[in-house]
Amino acid sequence: MKIMNRFFAYAQDFEVTFRDDDWSRLEGYFTPDATYEVRNVPFACSITGRDAIFRAIKKSLDGFDRRFAERRIEMTRPPTADGDTVTVCWAVAYERSDAPPLTIRGRSVARFAGDRIAHLADTFEDGVGEQASAWIGTHGADIDFSYV
Repeated sequence: MKIMNRFFAYAQDFEVTFRDDDWSRLEGYFTPDATYEVRNVPFACSITGRDAIFRAIKKSLDGFDRRFAERRIEMTRPPTADGDTVTVCWAVAYERSDAPPLTIRGRSVARFAGDRIAHLADTFEDGVGEQASAWIGTHGADIDFSYV
């Protein structure tokens, strides 16, 4: 359960970083050569290196998440830990005053090397890319959810 606790400590600190943009607090959660993958969406990508990961996630947060007045995250199934890997299934609900809500679902899988994330993958549910693209086409001309 140690890695599960470590993952949720990272998740909590990520939410603080989302609010204040101080990415230095997350450095201790990733190996310097960590990899991050975004899967099953048109904006899929693979990024190597902790600093590059932080730049890419910040780009996505600035272009997407921070364009909404409200962002609520919930787990859709109990998280699991198996050896050095934690899996969390989630849904994120986004709201803004000028559009209907948008909910995106997926799964995060974090593989640890010791107490640091060596590989993180966010896989979106089938159809999320099309759903988000249609929503953006109608309601979000100012939104760019790409990482690179």
